[in-house]
Amino acid sequence: MPIFSAARFCRFNHALNRPKRPRSQLKSIENGLSEVLGAEKLSRLADITRLQRRWPEIVGPMLASSTQPITIETHCLLIAVNHSTVAQQIRFLQQEIRDACFRKCKVGGISRLRTRVQPDIAVATPKQKIRPAKVPLHEKKKIVSELAEIEDRKLKRAIFDARVAQEAFNS
Repeated sequence: MPIFSAARFCRFNHALNRPKRPRSQLKSIENGLSEVLGAEKLSRLADITRLQRRWPEIVGPMLASSTQPITIETHCLLIAVNHSTVAQQIRFLQQEIRDACFRKCKVGGISRLRTRVQPDIAVATPKQKIRPAKVPLHEKKKIVSELAEIEDRKLKRAIFDARVAQEAFNS
C-alpha cells in the first residue's frame, strides 16, 4: 500500500506551493494611537496625563486634594473643583499654575484656566502616615515599675501599651 494516495499528494503539494503571506510589521503603540486619534489629540492626551500625575507638585497637596485637571481644550486647561471658593483661589493663582505646568511637566500653550464646580469630586491623595514619637527606654522602665503590683499579665500588658502610646502622643 502506498504511503501517499494521489489525492493526499495533491493536497500536500498544493500546501507547499502556496504563496507565503508577508510577515506582519510591529508598530509602536504611539504610532497606532496617533493613526486612530490623530497626532494633536494624542499630544493633548499625553499632556493631560502628565498634569494629572504631577498635579500635587504643581498646585500643592492642599489644593490638589480638592481639584483635578480634566482636559486641555484650545489653550485652556479645564480644572474640576469641589467648591466655588476653591475655584476663586484657582483664579488668583492662575499665572503661578500655568508657570508650574510648564516647569514641572513641559506643558506649554496654556493661556487660561477654567474651573468647573463638581461637589462630588473625590481626589485620592497619598496620606502621610503619622508616626508617634519613640518613648525612651527609661520612661518605659518607669511605667513597668508603676505597674509591678498588677498580677494579671494581659491587663498589665494592655495598661503598659496604653501608657506608652499616651507618652508617645504627648511627646
